[in-house]
Amino acid sequence: MILIGMAAWALVSSRLAEVRAAADTPSISLPPDAGPMATSRAAELKAADYVERELFLEGSAASYSSRDDWTSDGFWTAAVPGARAPYKVRMLVRYPVQPARFNGLVFVEWLNVSGQTEADPNFSLLHVELIRSGYAYVGVGAQAVGVNGTSGLKKINGARYGSLQHPGDSYSYDIYSQAGQAIRTPKGPAPLGPLTSRISRLIAAGESQSASRMVTYVNAVHPLVNVYDGFFIHSRGGGPAPLAQDAQNKPTVPLPALSRIRRDLRTPVFQVQAETDVPNFVAARQLDDDAVHTWELAGTAHADRYLLTGGGTRPLAMTCTDSETKLNVPVNDGPMTYSLRAALRHLRRWIETGTPPPTGRELSVEGRQIKRDPATGLALGGVRTPHVDVPVRTLSGVREPAGGGGFCRLFGRTDEWNGNTDAWDGTPADPSPTPEPVLSTLYGSPSVYRARFDEALERAITNGFLLGEDVAAIRAEAAAVHWEEPRAR
Repeated sequence: MILIGMAAWALVSSRLAEVRAAADTPSISLPPDAGPMATSRAAELKAADYVERELFLEGSAASYSSRDDWTSDGFWTAAVPGARAPYKVRMLVRYPVQPARFNGLVFVEWLNVSGQTEADPNFSLLHVELIRSGYAYVGVGAQAVGVNGTSGLKKINGARYGSLQHPGDSYSYDIYSQAGQAIRTPKGPAPLGPLTSRISRLIAAGESQSASRMVTYVNAVHPLVNVYDGFFIHSRGGGPAPLAQDAQNKPTVPLPALSRIRRDLRTPVFQVQAETDVPNFVAARQLDDDAVHTWELAGTAHADRYLLTGGGTRPLAMTCTDSETKLNVPVNDGPMTYSLRAALRHLRRWIETGTPPPTGRELSVEGRQIKRDPATGLALGGVRTPHVDVPVRTLSGVREPAGGGGFCRLFGRTDEWNGNTDAWDGTPADPSPTPEPVLSTLYGSPSVYRARFDEALERAITNGFLLGEDVAAIRAEAAAVHWEEPRAR
């Protein structure tokens, strides 16, 4: 690990003292009992013997500014807090009913606001690992649009959330810091109730839009406040989020077009990138070291079917029909959740023991395009699973030119190898080669396929990219592969 000098750490400590001295201790209160809780998973969590509750966090947050020009290396110096403003936001809390199940770690998700409301994508993708390993979870509504957006909390339930207020995203970083502090040392109802004394570490997490906020937080704010013990940054772009913004939400502090994670941190940072994310991330790549690790997952999409069904807990309620071609190529149905679970397990070990995660290969790129196997259409390189090493379909993180409205561009594509019988087969929207591979030619028989699949599965577990606890679910997917091959149309 690259350690900064004693003089620099003395400066950080001095500024940290300024920050803490200036900060008001936030207070915690209960929301009014008026209508349903947003983003609730009450039935699922009750079945898992987990508590779900919602709390309001209220205080005075500070904004930040930069002290110097920021470059792409991430070694940024943020000024101590400047202007302050009152805020009141919500915290979404989930934890084991039985204290003995709690592993001491709190997964603190910066709630995503891309949809003009607050969403918990990392919980959707990681809920199996979070629950079976006994994590507590806190979702923090750090950004203004989650409260005031067109689908924000005030719009969907004014009676419950009408008292919330947010002064703007310049204050979001301090709100997130104060949320972490309030989890450990609450003023008012304790977010984790009887588990509070058992808390050992906090993991900060953000996905997509929230991941870009996390990049700025790690590089500029974390060295000042040191609230979190590890960072899980999932599906980021190449650049950071603004540090400060005006009333129209435009940045007021210049930012580099791309940003790596600073290498002088004493806190582990794990970045996990879907295939969709990599073309915009290539210029921000950095080699793994004692402070930062990155995985790039082959065959995955920024948002896939598992995420879009709340982690497999509800039916898929959307389509991505292209308005020009009228085609509805299925969204990516790949293995992202399984490798994300392994990544979180490694981050926990890294935080607790200092043992870093295994290094994964980068996806192969040419310019800003993912390089693909011409025989299968699958990405080359990257973190590999049996889904891409012993394939029965083409999994792509790229949506275009399959199209579709809204966020469909992020959902990737899945094409089963079924003898070119789909409407998109052979069109520009087809992610598979034409003609498609024939399973009986590739593997001979289902038993041979499953044997090769098992070999690849064991290899991925040995390499640390999958977990043994997920073997049964992954093998069940292989066992369900349909082998009746229709005639080509």
